[in-house]
Amino acid sequence: MVTFMVAPTLHNAISGSVRLLVLLAVLQAGCLSESDEASLGLECGPRDLTPECCLKKNPGQWERCTGSSELARVAEEAAGTVGRAPSLAAKVAAAGMAGVMMTTVHIGSAERRGVALATDLLKKVEEEIVRCVRSAEQEVNAYHFGGKSPTREQCQEVKVGERTTWAAYLGLFKHETAWPCLHEALGKLLKGKYRLHPRFYIDPQTGEWRHMPEDMMSQIVAQEGWSGLRGTIEPDIVLLDANGVVVHAYDLKFPCPESNGAGWGHYREGVWKDWSQGEVYRKVLRVTPKLVSPQDGIIREQK
Repeated sequence: MVTFMVAPTLHNAISGSVRLLVLLAVLQAGCLSESDEASLGLECGPRDLTPECCLKKNPGQWERCTGSSELARVAEEAAGTVGRAPSLAAKVAAAGMAGVMMTTVHIGSAERRGVALATDLLKKVEEEIVRCVRSAEQEVNAYHFGGKSPTREQCQEVKVGERTTWAAYLGLFKHETAWPCLHEALGKLLKGKYRLHPRFYIDPQTGEWRHMPEDMMSQIVAQEGWSGLRGTIEPDIVLLDANGVVVHAYDLKFPCPESNGAGWGHYREGVWKDWSQGEVYRKVLRVTPKLVSPQDGIIREQK
């Protein structure tokens, strides 16, 4: 996913079920395009939005926080469908990271070069990433479609509100379902040398890209809302070397229907207009990003 998920590594601000509902709220309200994930990075931040902040302070008051009476009607149903996995995500995140000293994240440079993970360790890590992605795909499809993959027609049907298709809903749901598995697996293998959905921004003083700490992100959202986070990027997973330098980056894709295959979306406007998401990650993070899908596993090279 692109550009804007709250709090690297720990989902301690709100439960996964509320997080998913906020995503659905934004999609239903028309702020996000369900057809092109890359466009999200320039317009809206699914986990950084002011509706989310409102819901933290006013739990359950969907119409007040999203302006959508329709979403308020579907919120209870949606919460029921996603209750299991996200609640587990919060538990696993807290348990898996407890007592772990989190490494400061850096982007590689001529002065600070990253050291790639050892081949055998990277192989194990990528196997676990693929396992978690495939498990999320299977679990969600089992819940909604009896274990079958949704058809093209089903993917295009509206699931929530007036705009949110099954394709958008399932993609968000599968990401949320994958996080606890990833936290547990990567926590065991890398001991804090990774981040899930970290955010990176341009430092206005130096013009250099930097990792955005959670407290900085929270302050921006509190003062400016999600619009203050425009222009940032957010890969789903980054792996770090011993010095905290980003050495590998991954983005999870859940094509719907699965016959679509996985690919990088393209930015539709802004400074990255017509660039692919992968091209932007490569330029900013100075690593070759990889796609991950349930069907293809790790996709090594693709623009």
